Amino acid sequence: MPTLDTLATRFARCVSLFRDPTAKSEQKKEFRALVGLLQDAAVTLRVGAGGVGIELNGVPCEGEGLAVLVERLDLHGIGEIALPANPPPGQLFELLQALADQPGAHDVASRLAAAGADGIRITPGGQPSPPSTAAQPEPVASTEDFGGREPVVPNPDTPVDRKSGALGTAGILRGESMRDIKSVPLEGVPLVTHDPPLPKAADALPGVVDRARPPRNSGAEELLSLSSERHLAPEPPAAPSPPPAAPAPPAAAKRETTRAPAARATPTERVALPPGAAETLAELERNSTSPNVGDLLAALIDHAAAASKLGRFEQVLGVIAGVIRVEERVPESSGVRRQYGIALRRFYTKPVLEGLSRLLAAPKHRAAAVGALQRGGAAGVEVLMDVLAAAPTVGERRAVFDALKHMTEGTDQLVHMLDHSEWFVVRNVAELIGELGMDDAVPALGKRLDHPDERVRKAVGLALAKIGTRGAAEPLRRALRDRSQEVRMQVAVGIGGRKSSALAMPLVVAMEEEKDEAVVRELILALGRIGSPDAVQALIKWAQPTGRFFGRKPSELRVAAVEALRLAASPAALGTLEGLSDDGDRAVREAASRAVTELKRKKGR
Repeated sequence: MPTLDTLATRFARCVSLFRDPTAKSEQKKEFRALVGLLQDAAVTLRVGAGGVGIELNGVPCEGEGLAVLVERLDLHGIGEIALPANPPPGQLFELLQALADQPGAHDVASRLAAAGADGIRITPGGQPSPPSTAAQPEPVASTEDFGGREPVVPNPDTPVDRKSGALGTAGILRGESMRDIKSVPLEGVPLVTHDPPLPKAADALPGVVDRARPPRNSGAEELLSLSSERHLAPEPPAAPSPPPAAPAPPAAAKRETTRAPAARATPTERVALPPGAAETLAELERNSTSPNVGDLLAALIDHAAAASKLGRFEQVLGVIAGVIRVEERVPESSGVRRQYGIALRRFYTKPVLEGLSRLLAAPKHRAAAVGALQRGGAAGVEVLMDVLAAAPTVGERRAVFDALKHMTEGTDQLVHMLDHSEWFVVRNVAELIGELGMDDAVPALGKRLDHPDERVRKAVGLALAKIGTRGAAEPLRRALRDRSQEVRMQVAVGIGGRKSSALAMPLVVAMEEEKDEAVVRELILALGRIGSPDAVQALIKWAQPTGRFFGRKPSELRVAAVEALRLAASPAALGTLEGLSDDGDRAVREAASRAVTELKRKKGR
């Protein structure tokens, strides 16, 4: 017969596997095994006292992956799950899927109810759990529920009472219907109430701004590009608009109110701490340069290690963030500061880095987790890259992507990820390299321009365009000859800025070879964003009128050249625009006049 430890370990492993969309065969194998283990008896899975460990039917369990299961239950705010004997596989599957997903618009209990999983009971964390390990019966009616007097059981043979009132005297009811006739309690019949259910605290309490999140993207959207997905739609408003403001305070008071948000923008103040660590951290804050700093830091390291073993990585984050906060107030010239650096390096074991990376998925911990991972150095980048490659949803990948953008060392490891076998990993890494402007990654990016997937080539071309150095010129020439019009368009849109002056002549050559007018237009605008003398001369040539019949340029491209000259805003560009203000083409003439007016207005400021 399987032990409770085995059952808990199987359950935890199923939740972990359901977070990996590539592990379909292992998911099926573990799920079948879990269904087999649950056939004989009802099971109640509960988070242990103090949020530590897992208990099955009141018995503490040990096994691999239970710390991660505790973390998932805590993330969803679940304290207990009651499973009946031999639960329907569909209901069990829905439970595992809900636990594996990130918290969304509906909590786990709501998702189970919507799926018809009425046999599985969810108890939120912090609420008292029922004493029995089996599913609890509904409350049964009793005489106490219906008032002090004994109920009157109607009998059709009872003589009619004409004196008690008009109500009910013509039928089976006798007496005053609202006073004399009581509901009859029946054994085994659940109480029925018509009171509306209480609203959730998030909707009922004023001032709560953490509203329900929008539903998860599904299907193909799960592999959306990280950088482009951020701009797909604005975030929903966090809270209703505030009431009308009071009269404006004096100037001094206004300055104080504008500084107030910055004072409480420290995310570390809201991060939990292990038991006993708060006192040590408070003493460290009071005496940040005292001789016993080493002892205080060693005690905090022990607290963090104990929390890490229990899987309470939000408490580990609280300790690390607190130490970083105190270290920032220690003068650079102080010899004590070196002790802080040594202590922080001792915090960052691989399990801690992995636990911190998982906290990126929780919005309330994200800012503090990014700050803590920054101090993890190259080891932190390595862990984040592994998480980025394995993250099952676009939301988790985006959180890791944003964290990697803030890393200051160890980013050279990104270059090796360009050889990854999964196309979306290569795409995401290329976008990240472009965001970081890593010039030393140009040769590796150039090799990926032949990738069979167009989405990868678009990301690589955009990354090369954002880097925009002289070394990126040759790979960009190749990207501008790509067989896909979308790739060429993406490269053209990404080029710009004074740092890209070396790309002006390659763009001119590409414009002469390009057959697609939309791409030519974007290349013209890219020259305007570059704004170098060579770029302006090429734009002047494109903006000038040509022969009446031969070599005539499309009016749309001349207007684009006028717009590009406005972007360049150099003296030569302004002179050309003034000359084009009386051009024979009406569209060119009006565009040039608007550009001259705008440039002169800016110049007069």
